Amino acid sequence: MSISLVKGQKISLTKETENLSKITVGLGWDPTEKGENADLDAFAIMLTKDGKVYDTVAFYNRDSRDSSIHHTGDNLTGEGDGDDEQIIIKLPDVNKDVDSIVFGVCIYQAFERHQEFGMIENSFIRLV
Repeated sequence: MSISLVKGQKISLTKETENLSKITVGLGWDPTEKGENADLDAFAIMLTKDGKVYDTVAFYNRDSRDSSIHHTGDNLTGEGDGDDEQIIIKLPDVNKDVDSIVFGVCIYQAFERHQEFGMIENSFIRLV
């Protein structure tokens, strides 16, 4: 089953699959002449019920403090096929205080490098 989401849309994964225990968030992109040195970064923010940050996982902090989320590493160029970066989530291990996990993508040093997402080709983020 495939679902396309729009920016800011929410989905409950447990409603779709009752026994879901592991998910992978994949990020991919291709370098272009306009954004040749663009470095996209995937991140996850774990939030408590009251909206406070429990932890953040990204290239600079690859494992959550409860060990439920792991970032597999930073791809600086986007070269190669498939996912360039992945975040793996073991749902049963997520701390009971965590109510939601927000996933996002940013361009590393976009302002300094004068880069924007319109310069990136074939970018995607997927949840498997």
